[in-house]
Parts: sequence; structure tokens; C-alpha cells
Amino acid sequence: MEHDTIYIDGGFVLPSTDQRMFKNSAQAIFLVAAFCGKVNVNVCLITDHTKTENRHSATCGFFVPENVFNNVSYISWDKLPEDIAACSLPSVSVKKGLKIISGLCHVLRYIIHFMVKHGNGSKLLKGLLGHKQCCLKASSEISSRTNLCEVAAPRVIDEWISSHCDVAQISVSKLPSAILDFEDHMSKPIVIHNMDKWQRIVLERLENVNTSEEPLHKKMRTKKKVVNTKDLPPMEHVFTEGIELMVSDLALLPCVHAYTHLFRNKLQELRNHMPLILLWYHRLQSIQDVTSAVSLCGVNLINVSEFVGNKVTQFENGTYQVLELHNSAELQQSENRAESKNGAHIHSISQYKNGIEDNNTVTKSNKKLLDITLRRDLPGLIEKITSDIHVQFENLSREDIVLNWEKLPSGVHPTKGELSLARASRKCHQIENLVGCVVKVCKEGDVLVDFCSGGGHVGIVLAHLLPLCKIILVENKEESLERAMQRIQELNLKNIMIYQCNLDQFMKKFDIGIALHACGVATDMVLQKCIDQKASFVISPCCYGKIQNTNTLCYPQSEMFKSHNVTYEQLVLLGHGGDQTSWNFDTEKAKQGKQCMGLVDTDRIEYAQSKGYTTSIYTMQPHDCSPKNNLIVGVKN
Repeated sequence: MEHDTIYIDGGFVLPSTDQRMFKNSAQAIFLVAAFCGKVNVNVCLITDHTKTENRHSATCGFFVPENVFNNVSYISWDKLPEDIAACSLPSVSVKKGLKIISGLCHVLRYIIHFMVKHGNGSKLLKGLLGHKQCCLKASSEISSRTNLCEVAAPRVIDEWISSHCDVAQISVSKLPSAILDFEDHMSKPIVIHNMDKWQRIVLERLENVNTSEEPLHKKMRTKKKVVNTKDLPPMEHVFTEGIELMVSDLALLPCVHAYTHLFRNKLQELRNHMPLILLWYHRLQSIQDVTSAVSLCGVNLINVSEFVGNKVTQFENGTYQVLELHNSAELQQSENRAESKNGAHIHSISQYKNGIEDNNTVTKSNKKLLDITLRRDLPGLIEKITSDIHVQFENLSREDIVLNWEKLPSGVHPTKGELSLARASRKCHQIENLVGCVVKVCKEGDVLVDFCSGGGHVGIVLAHLLPLCKIILVENKEESLERAMQRIQELNLKNIMIYQCNLDQFMKKFDIGIALHACGVATDMVLQKCIDQKASFVISPCCYGKIQNTNTLCYPQSEMFKSHNVTYEQLVLLGHGGDQTSWNFDTEKAKQGKQCMGLVDTDRIEYAQSKGYTTSIYTMQPHDCSPKNNLIVGVKN
């Protein structure tokens, strides 16, 4: 049996000649694997060192727990397989390379999923992935926690350690940004699924303690307080995600340990600047499974109990769960104030809780303002811009793009991707439009990438119709790709493979980029990826109102729009206008939405034209196959 292989950057962080450790991303993988138990996969470390040199050069941090994996090997960078070199490390080659998983958080989740499926399927192990198995599932562009675990903490701590050779000369007060972010996160009350349930449990326990100290006759007269959900006291961030140990805690432990280890002789100073992180670090040492996994990686965690008040962590029976209120002193003061008002309610003591209410109010207020702005300002903005900029829609010939679905294998049809018949019918029309455009521009041997591929509806059709081309699906949602893999294997397609990763983690050269309903900025990320590769593109945009400036994208993109003084705010307003489209295509709002979509897409194709592309904006046929029925096509001159 061929085993899956995890590829890891085996380079060292080198603060000095006598102190070397693996990069923190590698250490996180070692720890999670050791926590899970015997993981029947191979590990390949890519390094400039030989295996023997690697073993003896690492002097600190988490080592490779070789007995945990099926096999551990070392290769040089020039021996890295081509498909692995086409994405960011760490990565996993699954099912002989049919699927490549890229990115630290995706790899950590893969290890846990693998063990749940093939080995230790315990409830505790499943719990590492959190409610609905969503912990570290969102991309780093969307989730601040994923960003901290995958990008900020490993990168910042690695760079910080590399550049601070003499710890004696370093001020503890100058904390790295990732440590500051983590400390700030731990200072906030938690927001989790079913939070009011846990708050009421803690509150009831506290009231039982207080009641047990009262005389018996007073207990009998005491009425149970009715507490509104909004008035419940906030709860402590015991672990990274709230009250339960999850994979994010294991991902961050090597970073925090590396930093704490450097200042092991200055723990009192460290406690003054990162008390909550130190308490979190201490709590993890209360979990036998964590300390056992750490030991397998050759690490002894630093005893910091005296610097956190020798606090004892009380776990719920048989779980990694701890229930604590955010601030007991403030809670008591709040209770006293509430009792002075006849004890009707316990008032909220959390500024953060109030912040949530305020944010909800602001959100509703912003929506109202947006509606007013769309009604008041959008018509004038459209008139102003269209006086200088012309939107030209072209129609595809229905006869040129229609597919005979009855002659295709049943596994190619979208209904095999678990779509309803009604949705599958519309999806067939959408696929026909994209496939029709792709077939016109592709040639034998081309590499076609279906970005934001979902369940692979477009890519699987292309793989069947174009057997001499190579098709790649790129998607970060693991459930969608599981369905795609099943369909690919059932159809026995040999010219298609999958990358489970974020767009920025995919680096393979390709000839045509494709995306069906790429949401918001994803459309422009795909467009930029195609322009960088000098590849043609066939893209159907979606969620126009979600466009926003990022660290790599700045709107408007084209010189035409900039020269006509179209501002970022105006383009965003056009995007929101584009999202007015609906299945009722004949309303004035829908027509206005179509015009807004056209203007945003004109900015996109004008930008592509400036990079040497011949471009068009098409309306999908039939036009009612989707409210978002624009299709932008570009061919490199």
C-alpha cells in the first residue's frame, strides 16, 4: 500500500552556532502528529543537510518524533517532486499525487482527519477541530486565528529568534508582534457556539457556592434569578478558541515555548508583559496528552506555575474543557450592584459584550445607510461614469456552447456533485458557457486551472472533453474536494489533479485560468494570477459587493477608471449595486445591477488590456441561468 507523504521545509532557525531548531511550522506538525499517536504516513524533510547532519544539528525545540510516522526521509530541494514544488510547504501528497494539500493549517487538519478515519477516532481527538470541525478551516485571509497560527506566529517568531542572538541584551518589554496579538486575543471574553449554555452552567455553580454559605432559613426564601442572555457574564479565554483545547493551541505551542525558553531566566519580567499567554502555557502542561506528545518530540516544557499563582486547572470530566468566568472580581461587584436593585437581573460586566451589541447596531445602521446611498447616489454615479466609459456586452452563440449531456458519462453531470435537479440544470448552462469559451482558446497540451473549483463541476467536464490537456482543481474547502475526488476516481480520469490550498499558495505554471462565480476579491486574485503567468482567463465573477482593497489589490485597477477620477469608494458602491441582481431579471433594480456589474468588470478587462490581453465581457446564455451572468474572457496577445 502506498502511503501519503507530508513534505516539510526541514531548514533550521539559527540564532547562534550552538543552538538550532526546526522552523516553527515544522515543529507544529511534529507536535500534532505526536499528540494523535501513530500516524501511518510518510514524512519527507527538504533540506540542504544530510539525514545524519539534521539529526545531530537540531539542539533545541521540537524534534521529529520518528516512531510516530511510517517513515522519515530527507531530500535536497532539487529532488522535490514537481507537483509539490508548485505549492507552498508544508504540503501532503494524497493518493499517489491525485490531491496535494498545501499550507500549515490544512496539513494539521489533514493529520487529525487521517487519524480519526484510520486510527484513533476518539471523541477527544475529533474535539481538536471544534464545533462542526471548523477550527483553522477558514483561510488566513479571512480568519485572524488561521493567520496567527499559519502565517504571523511561525514567521514572526522564526525571524525574531534568527535576528536576536544575544538574549542577555534583549529587553523583554519589546515583544514580537505575534506575541502581542496573541496576548490581546487571550484578554478578550470568548464568543463560541452555545455560549449562553456554558455561561449559565458557570453562573449556577457560582450561585450554588454563594448559597451554601448562607443560613438555611435564608436559602428557603431565596428565589432563583432570571437572567437574560445579554446580561450573562463573559467567560475566560482558557484556550485559544475559548474553553476547549483545539488544534490551534497545539499549533501555537512551539512558537510560545521557543520564546519562553529564550527568556527562561527572566520569567518574572515575561509575566509582567504576557501574563495570559504564560497562564495558557501553564494550563497546557496540566493535560497529560499534551505533555506526552511534547516528550515524544524531545521537549521539556518550562515550569511557570509560580509565576501564574500556582493556579490549578479544573477540567470537566473526561474532556479538555475548562469553564471559567472572565473576571470573578468584577462579576461579584456586578452581582452586588444587581442585588441592590432587588436582584432582578445580573447586569453585563463586559465592555466586550457591549461592543458586540454596539457592532450589531452599527451593522444595521450601515446597511440602512447603504440602502439610502444606493437609492440616492447610485443612479447619478452610473450616469456620470457611463458618460465617459462604455460597457459593451457580447453574447455567446447558444448553438456553439451547448453540450449533449446525455452522451456524457453520468459521473460528469453536476447532479453527481450532490446538487438538486433545479440547481444542476442551471449549473449545466453555466458550465456550458465557460467550457465553450475555454475550448475556443485552448490547445493540445495546455494546463488548465479551475480556481475556486468547489466540487469540480467545470474541471471534471473539461477533463473529459479535453483528454490531451491537464486539468487542475484549486480549492480550499476540503468537503467540496472530497466529492470531486470521488467523482474523478469513479470516472477514472487520468488528466486531472487537485490542490487543496489558498490561491496564494498555488504557484504552478499554467496556460488558462478558469473560475465560476469566484466571490468578490477572489475574481481579481484569479485574474492577477493569470496575468502574472501570462495565461488566458475565463472568469465568471460573483459577490461584487465584497470587493475591497487588500495588501495586493487596489481598486480601481485600470488607468481608464483612474483617469476618469473613479474613486475606490465609488467602485465599491458600484459593486454593491451589482449585488442588487435577482432571479426577477426584468425589475429596474436587476437592470441597474447588471449595469453595475458591467462597470466593475470593465475596470477588470481594461486592466487586463493594459497587460497585453484581448478581452471581452459576455452575457451567459441563456441569460437567466444565473443573476450573476457576466463572463470575462481574456487571451494574451
